[in-house]
Amino acid sequence: MQVLKDELRHKILLEAEHLFLQRGYDRTSLQMIADKVNISKSNLYHYFKNKEELFYELTDGAADGLKKLILRFKDKRFDPRTGQREYQVLLTEEVLSLLLAEKYGLLLIMEQSHGTRYEDLRTSLIDMLAAKTAPLLADEDNSLLLAQIMASNLIDGTVQILKNRVRPREVRTNLNRLVEYHTNGINALLK
Repeated sequence: MQVLKDELRHKILLEAEHLFLQRGYDRTSLQMIADKVNISKSNLYHYFKNKEELFYELTDGAADGLKKLILRFKDKRFDPRTGQREYQVLLTEEVLSLLLAEKYGLLLIMEQSHGTRYEDLRTSLIDMLAAKTAPLLADEDNSLLLAQIMASNLIDGTVQILKNRVRPREVRTNLNRLVEYHTNGINALLK
């Protein structure tokens, strides 16, 4: 009996993830999820008390990984002045392990989280990266704008890699290229 409950719970999570990725959190209802799983909405409540709990079940692991990455980035360890190659390797390996472990949770957070506690996380991440980079740039009048553009490109590029690449080798190759592009851009504008 427990196996069937576990299988149904897993199916609910898979169908909810698919719908959230397609439609977004705010445009997906519990009724839609129940219909996809072929159960009643009241039966769905036996597994999840509400849509929010279901969404966070799918995204909290990714959010925790992202928080750990942000804390490591805030540490001086991710300073491009420590050496371009070292910076690239650290950034790529840290991000790659998170991308491979939490692909769909990250996509939900970055693209489909309107109406959740994560809806501003993408913007906050860009602002944090820009604030870290701006003081390093030579053009003081435009440093924050340039840093925001570079941070936005890095996040957008990472999301595009997640959406379009499934094999770990492809993700690694494309992420390495993106990080190299990003660090070369920063290095070209350093003081």
